[in-house]
Amino acid sequence: MEEISADKIASDLYQQGVLNFERGDYQKAITMLERARALAILETSLGGEILIWLANAYDANGRTEEAIALCRSLKNHPVGDVRKSAKYILGILTAPPLSKLEGVVSEVPILASPDTYQSKPIARSTGTTSQKPFREVSLEKPNTESKNNFLWFAIAVTLSVLALWAAKSG
Repeated sequence: MEEISADKIASDLYQQGVLNFERGDYQKAITMLERARALAILETSLGGEILIWLANAYDANGRTEEAIALCRSLKNHPVGDVRKSAKYILGILTAPPLSKLEGVVSEVPILASPDTYQSKPIARSTGTTSQKPFREVSLEKPNTESKNNFLWFAIAVTLSVLALWAAKSG
């Protein structure tokens, strides 16, 4: 009977954890990755990858402080790629939140049909007069009945030039 090594089991659990993470089942991913962590040699590439994915799963599951602590613990990991990934994730997790700019509003209309849109003015806190979010464009058909004499003139000149060129060539 063949013996299965702890490293092989850790690798299988790691792969299951990543698969669960990618499916959005973060709690199951955490369970698998924590089991893999218990079996793996953490100073190896596999051990580091398990810890990186575990930090991601912690954060995705709302356990951001644990993810930050785990990434900080990887600052001195022997594998350079693991240190680099941990530093990158730590930068994202500890970045200050972006604030919304005051008075900036984006409105995207949802149209059932082009004829049903009613433009609404944007409410501004500065007390200025409200403006429409974008210019209105008429949805009527363009006037195609007007005669465009320039177009016919341009076509006639082009045909004349082509006829002269063909006569000189042939």
